[in-house]
Amino acid sequence: MIHIGRAGVNLGSFSEFEVRQGLATGRFLLTDLGWKEGMENWTPLSHFEEFATPPPPMPPLPGSELAELPGAPAAEAGERVGLPWDHRGQIGFFAAFAETVWLVLFNPGEAFARMRTSGGLADPLLYNLVGGWFGAICAGIYLVIMTRLQPPPAGATGMRALFPFTPEAAMQELKIFIFMGPVIVTVTTMIFAGIAHLFLMLAGGANKSFMVTLRVFCFSYGSAQLLQIIPFCGNLMGGIWMLVCCMIGLAVAHGTSMGRSVAAVALFFFACFLCCAGLLVLATGAAYK
Repeated sequence: MIHIGRAGVNLGSFSEFEVRQGLATGRFLLTDLGWKEGMENWTPLSHFEEFATPPPPMPPLPGSELAELPGAPAAEAGERVGLPWDHRGQIGFFAAFAETVWLVLFNPGEAFARMRTSGGLADPLLYNLVGGWFGAICAGIYLVIMTRLQPPPAGATGMRALFPFTPEAAMQELKIFIFMGPVIVTVTTMIFAGIAHLFLMLAGGANKSFMVTLRVFCFSYGSAQLLQIIPFCGNLMGGIWMLVCCMIGLAVAHGTSMGRSVAAVALFFFACFLCCAGLLVLATGAAYK
């Protein structure tokens, strides 16, 4: 078995046959690091004797459901195989969405090594919309439930007075999530991806275009937002897991170091924190005038 890593992320262990197929489809790169029993150090796959020259296209793995489906598009040499979501026309909308969510949340290194870095943005934006909109509606429903179980007391002070989430206000917010959710989710993701790409450029890790960063954010946000279904703590869990997926995704998709990716996401988080803190200060000042 050959262990493969990219940008500090362990992509897993694979047989020689799987590595050859991965090199043929673009799943693996000759610059990826590999290690097998008997070797002292990790070394690029191009230095492996068996992979010294670019391999010809290999037949699909036996038992590969996607490859066995009639009409599945054949990957050309150098082209990434894509996430299950890219093949929903063959495996079904809901199955492709569920498989992509599972892969991104629980094996992000593998997911973003397979993610296509070229082509249109309609597919990743649609995925982001489905997951993000569902998560926003879940958050709105839980807010309505919480305010009905424990409404703010009369004469509340401090944060309760500044943000008085009454049942009526919570219901109004839920309606906004339902009807304006697609616009809010799409615009927010594009803004966040733009800020993160700027910081990735400043960290020297933006080896590919903004479109690649946007793809990473779409699949990270669309997957992590599903954690909003967990009552009350889903918002925090989804936010943290999205940042983790983005760190790994940016490193793998841009072919940069994990340190640069972490620095970019940390700066992005810090910038968001400063914006929220500034808005809170302005709102507090307005409330006490």
